[in-house]
Amino acid sequence: MRASRAAAFAALMLAAGTVLPAAPTAAAATNQVGPASTWFSISNYRILDTREGKNAPVGTVGPDSVTRLDITKILHGITPNAVVMNVTAVDATANSFITAFPGGRPMPTVSNLNATPNHKVTTNRVTVQVGADGVVNLYNHVGNVHLVADLQGYYTDRYPGSEGNAFVVGEPTRLLDTRTTVGGHPGKLVGGAAGVINLDTSPVQGPTDNLVVQATVTEPTESAHLSMYPAGQSPWSTSDLNFDPGQTVTNVSYAYTTGDHRLALYTNSGQAHVVVDFIGSFQRRTAESGTAGLFIPTDPVRVLDTREGLGAPAAKAGPDSTARVKVTGLNGVPETVAAVVLNLTGTNAGENGHVTAYRAGAARPSTSSLNYTGNEDTGAMTVVPVSTDGYIELYNPHGSVDLVADVQGYYSS
Repeated sequence: MRASRAAAFAALMLAAGTVLPAAPTAAAATNQVGPASTWFSISNYRILDTREGKNAPVGTVGPDSVTRLDITKILHGITPNAVVMNVTAVDATANSFITAFPGGRPMPTVSNLNATPNHKVTTNRVTVQVGADGVVNLYNHVGNVHLVADLQGYYTDRYPGSEGNAFVVGEPTRLLDTRTTVGGHPGKLVGGAAGVINLDTSPVQGPTDNLVVQATVTEPTESAHLSMYPAGQSPWSTSDLNFDPGQTVTNVSYAYTTGDHRLALYTNSGQAHVVVDFIGSFQRRTAESGTAGLFIPTDPVRVLDTREGLGAPAAKAGPDSTARVKVTGLNGVPETVAAVVLNLTGTNAGENGHVTAYRAGAARPSTSSLNYTGNEDTGAMTVVPVSTDGYIELYNPHGSVDLVADVQGYYSS
């Protein structure tokens, strides 16, 4: 391992076979905060695949290695302020983590994706600043692994002729639960085009075709993937979730719907229950729009690590416990924001469980933000509304788990 990164990433061995970067002892000397930006969607465009040599050499990436993604080149001259990607680790040979960070910047002590040989494919959504050089870096800690990245959209403040889209915080709402009648599609999603579920999203959808949802798959019968796309189209070749038999996984998605508010859900194989929770939406701005809902990317900052006593007491979150976490006032995040983009990780859990993240002081919603697995590191990106005094709450209904939370940026209030 290179000495400089070894010092920065003095990784903390946790439960048997798991590894996460330890909490930093001090904040970075300088913090990079990007300009307030609007959202532009892309139809899940594959920008990296080391299995095929797409924008990187063919072959697995090795330990302590950085894969460089030239976003400006990929977007044909556009240099956004931040991008949203679905990053996938395939065929990992060791328990490791992947960290995304802007080109030309120090590597932060955070993780975006946890890879493990226990699962052939592991996926997480990633929001990351783009460096001044137009580059995003993906760091792999240990072992060898293939990396795949699908670009879902980007944020910019410089797109001539368009005002872009602003984020509108929604009321957390369960749109679909195939284990019940919620959403009107009881019974497992069946693999293949004939089994597609066309979900009606009109109960929460305003004048927009771009929703932010948290999707969860549980009780799958086979290794497969879930894709979400506008109803009526052929299934997209990219995935929102990847899973193994019996696994429960969750991921956030900025999902397209049709004009009449229909979202297609497709799995390529087997059967699985699917849960979809509404978080918010992107709505088109005009010249008269204010500044609410703009995204400001920041250097990632760790705001919670219960292993170290950062942001909460140094103890696992126990059953039926709620942690109140301060997420503002650090690394350029102001005291008052509408919502934060957060990577939430569960580790050192003895059993499977889930965590609900929500605005501090609000009624706790019946949704989930992270589904963690016993004896594994499990991460999920989510978007969480923030109270006026800068707090969120994390509720763990059962079991005991260490929680780690990294803020990637925020939406203006």
